[in-house]
Amino acid sequence: MKFEQKLSGRVALVTGAGSGIGEASARLFAVEGAKVGVVSRTASEVQKLAREITKAGGEAISLVADVADALEMESAFKKLHRKWKRLDVIFANAGVNGVWAPITKLKIEEWDETIRINLRGTFLTMKLGLPYLADCSASDGMS
Repeated sequence: MKFEQKLSGRVALVTGAGSGIGEASARLFAVEGAKVGVVSRTASEVQKLAREITKAGGEAISLVADVADALEMESAFKKLHRKWKRLDVIFANAGVNGVWAPITKLKIEEWDETIRINLRGTFLTMKLGLPYLADCSASDGMS
């Protein structure tokens, strides 16, 4: 039985792709035919994932960036766009569980780091990525 690749010709960017849900999602996007930009702040994780996707017959690019760093994320989007000239899907998955502690024991720095990654990171991913999505949609009508 042959399955239709629903995302053939599309390009997806997945943050938090170094492990867990992000890694599994990046693999699934590739199985469905998408070219995948895999983003993590841990280079070894996304380099390995991109190699594995490519070895399995897909296309992937590793993009090392901290989602909460605007310059790093802008660089990641530019690198992806230079390679494939389009962006169809953004999966803003990156996040941390943070420190689990009663509020009276939680350090302010621990709270700030969770907010930085989970909120600022998602905000920046979408803010910086949406112009690329809009550009792709306007240029070819695929969306």
